[in-house]
Amino acid sequence: MEYFMESFSERLIHLRHSHNLTQKEVSGSLELVYSNYNRYERGARIPDNETIVRFADFFIYVGY
Repeated sequence: MEYFMESFSERLIHLRHSHNLTQKEVSGSLELVYSNYNRYERGARIPDNETIVRFADFFIYVGY
């Protein structure tokens, strides 16, 4: 059995697309600099733990 785990950047893209949001909408809602958010999605930058929690809270909130 093959196990596949998405990278953080892949999961972030998947979540954004599943909520029909743009990068600018997500970065603006979370008050993140757009270029930093873009780097998270490209895998060029790894968010700190606080930012990961903010992502989790945001995507749970927009999911309900």
